[in-house]
Amino acid sequence: MNKRKKYINHKMVVLCAFILGILIVIYIKTLDPNKVYITLEEKKNLEYEIDIENKQIEKLRKIKSEYQKDLEIYEQKFSNEKSVRELMEYELSYLKDITGESKVKGEGIIITIKDSENELKENQNPNELIVHDIDILRIVNDLKKAGATAISINEERILTLSKIKCSGATIKVNDTTYGQPFIIKAIGNLETLKASVLSPESYASILQEIYGIYIKVDEENDIIINSFKKYE
Repeated sequence: MNKRKKYINHKMVVLCAFILGILIVIYIKTLDPNKVYITLEEKKNLEYEIDIENKQIEKLRKIKSEYQKDLEIYEQKFSNEKSVRELMEYELSYLKDITGESKVKGEGIIITIKDSENELKENQNPNELIVHDIDILRIVNDLKKAGATAISINEERILTLSKIKCSGATIKVNDTTYGQPFIIKAIGNLETLKASVLSPESYASILQEIYGIYIKVDEENDIIINSFKKYE
């Protein structure tokens, strides 16, 4: 009896989560894509978070510079100690990866996103059939939560402070404008990344099922994501 009750409760939780996801997507789609609705408190919180992230990035860059100097010292003093040099090179490579300074290669997924080809229904808002910046942002955030180590949109490397904004039928990423299709590359655990996009309660699945937004997911073993353009 208890097992049956637990099973029913589990199903109810999944159903509620799915319905909540649909309601969130419907609400987002009714908003004007050229406006962002936030409270003053939310604005202050965002500014605070951005300031923290800026400080963190600056801190990482200083650490990277210190490691570079340490590596040169180690190589001079311990030229025969291969293990020490390899360790320092690994740490330096890791720092370059997370700050976007180096090209990253690994397994992951490639997501292709385009506007819906469904016919506009009577009294339907045409914005519901269009891909907006908030849609891309939500999918990118889902990938980050799934542990993606590197992400790009139309070959543009995405970092913590990257800007993604609507610009008519196009989307501006890091001040560069791109048209459809929008190609998102993500490197990380293949199965986890796929689940973040293909699971029934995911934002991408709801966009696809409710609004007919075109979303295609391909698996790749050797995805290459270039460094942030500033460092190229």
